[in-house]
Parts: sequence; C-alpha cells; structure tokens
Amino acid sequence: MARIRASLLAPALFSAALALQAQQPAKPPVKQPAAQPAKPAPAQQAKPAAAPVKTPAAQPAKTIAPTAAPRSAAEPGAAGSTHTVARGETLWSLAKQYLGDAYLWPEIYRLNTAVVEDPHWIYPGEVLRLPTGAAAPKTVADAARPPMAYDASASTIFDPRRYKRARKERASDSLLVSHYAVRPGQYLASPYVWADGGPVGGGRLLSTASAQVVTPSLEQRVYQSDEAVFLRLPAGATRANGQRFMTFELGPVLHGQGQVVIVTGVVELRNDPGTGDARGVIIQRYRNMMEGQGVTSIDSISPPRDVHPSAVEFGTPTSLVWMLDNPVLPQIGSYLILSSRSKDGFVAGDQVTLYAPLGTGEAGEQHAPEVAAVAQVLRVTPFGTSAIILNRAHADITNGLSGRMTAKMP
Repeated sequence: MARIRASLLAPALFSAALALQAQQPAKPPVKQPAAQPAKPAPAQQAKPAAAPVKTPAAQPAKTIAPTAAPRSAAEPGAAGSTHTVARGETLWSLAKQYLGDAYLWPEIYRLNTAVVEDPHWIYPGEVLRLPTGAAAPKTVADAARPPMAYDASASTIFDPRRYKRARKERASDSLLVSHYAVRPGQYLASPYVWADGGPVGGGRLLSTASAQVVTPSLEQRVYQSDEAVFLRLPAGATRANGQRFMTFELGPVLHGQGQVVIVTGVVELRNDPGTGDARGVIIQRYRNMMEGQGVTSIDSISPPRDVHPSAVEFGTPTSLVWMLDNPVLPQIGSYLILSSRSKDGFVAGDQVTLYAPLGTGEAGEQHAPEVAAVAQVLRVTPFGTSAIILNRAHADITNGLSGRMTAKMP
C-alpha cells in the first residue's frame, strides 16, 4: 500500500514543480552594447610652415689680428735678445728653437726668474730674455713656405741604396753629436780647484725641512732628490724664490795649487719665508748630500752654439794631478784635475791628450809614449783646470801623466 502511495506522490510533486516554474517571471534579455563606429585614424597635424629666416645685412669683414709669432728683439741692457711668448709655447720648446737642445730650458729660466714664477707655466705676452748666442728664430716667411714637393725617386727606408751609403758609418756616432763643445750639465757637476778652505763666505746646508715620522738615529743622513732643506746662504747672495745654489764638500789640498771643491748637488729656493733660515728643494744630486756641506752661488755656462775646438800642434803642456774617486780603471766620463791654470791660456772646450810612458828598451833608449786618453776642459780657475775623459786608449791612467793641448777653441 505504501509503494502505491509513493508512486502516486512522485508524479504529483513533479507536476507542482513545473507549475511553480511557469509562474516565475521570465528574466529580461541581456542587452549587448551597440557596436561603436570605428574611430578614424588621427590625421597628422600639419606643422606650421617655418617662419622665413631673416638674412642679416652684410657686415663689414672684421680684421683678425694674426697670432703673435715668436720674435726676437734687442733689449737695452740685456745680455742677449728677447722673446715674446705666444700661445702654446713652453720653456722646452723655446730651448729647442733658440738653443737647439730642449734640455737646455734651465738656461732660459735662469735669466727670467723675475718673470716666470713656475718653470712649468709661461703665459702669452710675457717677454723673456734669451741667453747670449741664441739662434735667430724662423721668420714668418719661413713658416709660411710650402713643404717641398714629393720626389718619387728619392730614397726611402725600404731602399737598399740607403743602407749601402751608410754602411761605413756607425749609427751610434750621431748620438754623440752635440751643438755645444761643453755640455752645461757636465760643467756644473765637475769638481774644481780653489784657494785653501774653499769658497770664501760660503753658506752651509743646515737640515732637512721635511717632517720626520721617525727620528733618524744616524748622525748624518743622506738627503734625497726633491727633499726640502734649510740652508744658510753665502755672503752677498740674492735671496729670492727661484734662485739656485751649489752644495759642495772639500776635497784634498793639491800641493802648489789649492784645494779641490767637489760639487754634490743643486738647491733651489722654494716657499722661502724671507726671514730666518732659507728654505729650498734639492733639484740636482750628483753625490751624497748631507748636513754641514758648504753652499755657494751657482756657476753656469752658456757655450756658443756650433763652435768646436780645432786641432793644434805643440800645444801648451800640462799634467794630470788628481782624479775624482781615484778609480782603478778610469772610464769615459771620469773627472780629472790638471795642473794648468787660466793664466796658461786654457778655456772651456779645449781638448788635452794624456800620454802613458812605455819605459825604456834593452839599450836604455826611451820608448815613445802612447796616447792614454783624450780629455775635454770644462772649468778653468786661477788654481787649476777641470776636465772629463772623452776617450780612453790605455789602461794605465794615473796621477802624474804628462799631457798637451791638442785642440783649441777659437
């Protein structure tokens, strides 16, 4: 009976559900957005026409002053000529132009310490004095002259004829060629003979001016290049920044001549307060520089350009009396002291040949002496002559060798 009721009830419930669904209101249809019309591509905006450029009225041509060219003019009261600095010039380039060697720039700087405060900087318009004998500068016409036309038949570095012509020449010979008979650096570093006791009224190297983190335990310390030092200037010296002085130590006393003065270095006054101990910087160091060494005014030389000694016969005799450091085998570049003096007619640039004796033969005859070395005279004083060995041909070079002037400066 229960099964019959359930079977009758199920269709009734299904019919009621259908009726209830029919009674609910229908959902409104979803509205689709109306299709938007395609936007036309934005038209490129036309750029406004450029305003016409006003052409300025023709201006009169400006006269451009030519760049100041190097010039040399006589300066009243000056030892040589003068040069007006142009843009881009340096002491290095001026020394190359006027003296033929850029390394001689200190010669120009030394004459212009009142104008040039720092040798690394010179400025257009400054008038610099030039050493005596400076070469004349190139004229404007020379500078404007067009270069030589190319010659297709000229020899090149790939031409075997170039090396055939130079086969008999040594390439190293050109390195020894100099426009000056005496090199200023060798002259400055050479020892010389002076009166007993050295230069009168000389100053003294006092102490270092650099801060010391650790106090040295040595009584004397060797000063280094570019080290600041305090010094007492020699009597009568001009005290101004840029002034240079030589430091020296005394060598042996040569009988009948005087005492050897050995140059140890060069000091330049920098950041000097003007009172108290003078302050300088070591710019050249030839030997050990230490506290207590002497200080004297610098003695420089400006040799004439392209002037060299000529050979002479039966020149003034002389002899070797002292050699710096007394070397066992003197080499090229060794410094010597000769017995000759300024009254004997010797000048810087002369050449002297030293002869080594070869003893006697079996019969007691004297053998002809052999050339031992050729030396060039550097510094001549009333007490002796300094020289440097240019060529050595014999090992036996000792004090007492006789010599003779074999080349004389004009």
